[in-house]
Formats: sequence, C-alpha cells, structure tokens
Amino acid sequence: MRYNLHTHTYRCRHASGSDREYVEAAIKAGMKTLGFADHCPQFFPNGYYSTFRMRPEAAAEYVESLRALKKEYKDDIDILIGFETEYYPELFGKFMEFIEPLELDYMIMGQHFIHNEYEVPDYYARNPSYNDAKQYVRQTLEGLRTGAFTYIAHPDILRHEDSVFYRELMTYFCRQLKEMNIPVEYNILGYRNKKWYPNPIFWQAAAEVGNKVVLGYDAHEPGALLEQNHFDACMGYLNALGITPVNFEDVEIRKPVLKVR
Repeated sequence: MRYNLHTHTYRCRHASGSDREYVEAAIKAGMKTLGFADHCPQFFPNGYYSTFRMRPEAAAEYVESLRALKKEYKDDIDILIGFETEYYPELFGKFMEFIEPLELDYMIMGQHFIHNEYEVPDYYARNPSYNDAKQYVRQTLEGLRTGAFTYIAHPDILRHEDSVFYRELMTYFCRQLKEMNIPVEYNILGYRNKKWYPNPIFWQAAAEVGNKVVLGYDAHEPGALLEQNHFDACMGYLNALGITPVNFEDVEIRKPVLKVR
C-alpha cells in the first residue's frame, strides 16, 4: 500500500505548491496515508536563522491547515502532521516545549549538520573528518534515543571518501538503528535529483544488517508524488538487494513526547 511520511510545504521557503495540491496528488497516486513533515522551526542564539526552515510564527497555521484538510478528505486519505528536524542537544528542550501544544502525530529525524548549523552554518555533513563523521553518528543516535522520532530520513546523507571506514561506520550505525527499531528511509528525492545519496555502500550495509526500510518521497512539490517511474526504480533497487520496504501498518508512529523540561 502506497504511503509517504516525508512531505514539505511552501513554509520552509524552498518547496512549492499548496497543502491541498499535495493531498490531491497523493490521492491521485493511490496513497492511503500522507504525512507532512516540513522543516521545523528552531530557536537559535545570536539572532541566527536559517533560510530553509519554517519560522516559528508559521507553525500554528501549518497545523490548522492540515487538520482542516484531514477532516475534509477523511474518506479518501489519512493525513498525519509532523516535522522533520535535526537534533541539536542544546536546543532540543526548548524545541520540544514549543511543539507540545501543537499535538503533532510524529516527527522524523533529518540530521543535515554535524554539531549545529549556527556556529559553522556552512558545515554540512559532506566530506567530514574521521572524528566529525563519528560525531555525526553519535549525535544522530543520541537524538533518536529520546524516543521522539518515528524514523530517520536520508540516513546516508553523510559521506566520506574512505569507503572502508564509511562501510564500517555505517554498519555500526545500521545495527544501532535496528536495535532501536528505527526504520531507515530510502530517499526518492535524492535518487530523482541525482544527489550523492542514496549511497550504495550504506544500502549494502542495511541489507546485511536487516534494517526496517521505508520509502520517502521527500516531496518539495506536489507533482513529485505522481512520479511512478522514480518510485518503481527505487523499489527495484531495494528488491535487488533483498530489501522489501515495510507497509505503513508496520511503521511504529511515535508521537513526540516532551521529556526534557
């Protein structure tokens, strides 16, 4: 059964299309569940704010819009409301306090940065040192252990030129994720846009470890949900590795719970 839990909206300032257009595209594609996980607001020090995430003042309207569509389209599709977020330890408590009254259905981890994005904002998870690659895995696992996240998006966004080191680190990463029952996402946007991920080395490790896998469109425009050719190509690749993505019923939707006060 087709579903997608990785959908963005115009509020993150790098996606397009109305909320309704995403819902109608998902219905046309035959989906029974559509989850919105736009890039979450954050509360940075020193006046910094990124250009690729929702502003805090947009969050309430985001939830209200999607709840109205959930009610309107209840006979056609189930709509879930969430966020995609990085885990920044020093900001996580304030973030969780902010989202508590929003009563989200779920969150997905999308760790794009090592350490944080405001002290070294250009330091993306690309070509890191050995120590920073290890830090990326440690920080991501620490965030996932809070129990606030349903799955990890593009878990192979980290890359490293040393393929032997990368394979060993990703095998360890996959084993920890399996132990926590955290599904890993095969990112259709990465495939579609010919990014450096999905990374074959990671997916060979995931196949060997036996991780639970979901397909995520990472949709930044409604039409992406209708691109059957990309979905089929990603399914074919996973199947060739012996991986069968799980049905929606086998995904444990974890409601974010405030644990840090």
